[in-house]
Amino acid sequence: MYSILLVDDEKMELDTLSTYVPWESMNIAVAGTAKNGRDALELARTLEPDIILTDVRMPIMDGLEFAKRAKALSKRVKIVFLSGHDEFQYIKAAIAVEASGYLLKPIDLDELRTLMEKVKQKCDEARLAEQTHAMAAEKLLRTLFIEPRREARSGAAAKLLRMEGMADLLRGPLAAACLTIGWTNGDVGSASVQSPPKQLEESLGEAVRARLKALGFAGALIDWEYGSFAALFPSDDPRNGDALWTALQREMQESFPVRLTIGLSRPGERPEDAFALFKDARAAAEHAFYLGKGALLKAEAMREPRTEEFGVEEHQAALVRAIGQLKPEEADREIDRFMRALKERYVHRHPARAAAVRLLSGVKQQLGASVKDASSGLNRGEWEIMNNCEVLDDIGDYLKQACGSLILVSSEKDRDRHLGIARSIEAILDRSFHLPLTVEDIAKEIYLSPNYIRTIFKEKTGRTILEAITDKRMERASALLADRSLKIHEIAGLVGYENVSYFCSLFHKTAGVTPNQYRKQFY
Repeated sequence: MYSILLVDDEKMELDTLSTYVPWESMNIAVAGTAKNGRDALELARTLEPDIILTDVRMPIMDGLEFAKRAKALSKRVKIVFLSGHDEFQYIKAAIAVEASGYLLKPIDLDELRTLMEKVKQKCDEARLAEQTHAMAAEKLLRTLFIEPRREARSGAAAKLLRMEGMADLLRGPLAAACLTIGWTNGDVGSASVQSPPKQLEESLGEAVRARLKALGFAGALIDWEYGSFAALFPSDDPRNGDALWTALQREMQESFPVRLTIGLSRPGERPEDAFALFKDARAAAEHAFYLGKGALLKAEAMREPRTEEFGVEEHQAALVRAIGQLKPEEADREIDRFMRALKERYVHRHPARAAAVRLLSGVKQQLGASVKDASSGLNRGEWEIMNNCEVLDDIGDYLKQACGSLILVSSEKDRDRHLGIARSIEAILDRSFHLPLTVEDIAKEIYLSPNYIRTIFKEKTGRTILEAITDKRMERASALLADRSLKIHEIAGLVGYENVSYFCSLFHKTAGVTPNQYRKQFY
């Protein structure tokens, strides 16, 4: 449906236009009404109507002056003049402001319907042209952000600066922003924690654009990866200061169950610098790992994370004592101490996640087979869970959840006969995970049916037998990567994979990095 703004200084005329004209039958909705050009201009700014039907002669600001200013606000708005004077000077003035039509009072409905059909067609053409312009501009902006070759960026920048309205937005000095939407609903370690439903995700994108525009943002914004945006803007324009970004974060948080993290780059001089600027902004946004989702992060204020391995032995021993003595408060305090040490040392997110996995695995191992077996299925493999934790606080929350479950398991005397079967399966997996093991092989060894052991193992551990095999293989592969004399294909074979590509794919899925990247980072 199309929207129309009605403007007339005569109350009776305005009431007749808004109440008695059958706009809905023309697929038009009345967005607002005004009695003079000044008030109408404010409404045009906020309502952004498709069509404006305005009287020519009005007090304060006449229709012709109002039409000029309305066109300056939106080039695609269609103006139709309404007058009781069939005079050449008005028709000439209407043509000068690119009016889409001219109607005489009193209005003839058939004439109005005929004119509105033509105006709606012009609206469609204007929308299409605007979309085409926006798509072309977004394509060129994306080139500036992703193209490593400067000559290619220079060509894109030249084309972009020739486009209407872009020269003022992209004058130097420039800065880039990386905006990332973090979903705040869901359980720790859940794959859905960072992923809003598709319909909501689309409305979030619309909301970010609408609020930026309303807040006066002077720059260009495009969609980036899922749930994120890239922006390029004049860094010295006061409209683009910190107040804009903090207001945007506040409004998004108040309207949706999300936190908007924003990384801001250092300033650059020209549009061609966008590649380096956006890289700078994305790197700044990644520091939300330490400072939390919803932070405003400036590249110049960020320090370099430390990539060396973080020792967990002291924390592990303290946690084992607390869990063994059934003291949940003491365990929580130790986890807080562990997380505080990671944050204070500013440990890079990859070794920080690895430290948390080693800590939890070590605690389970020290507590003994019964607790390890009963707790191994608290959730999916620790690597996958840690990779879903985008901030340090989420890792701490999961560690507390897992250790709380360990304390509960330690305090119970589980006499369930199925637990013994699950333990037997775990023992087989521990000694044979590197072999081409199948559920049928395991079932034969313990004289039970495959479907029966699948059900029992899932019930007692919370994961499938295949997931358990994969976790054990990945854990062993991570340790073997420390031996630089072993090639990746040799490690794949040692943990039970003949297909190296499949092994690398699984390792990347569980660890978040390729085997080679893992070796470089941690060994």
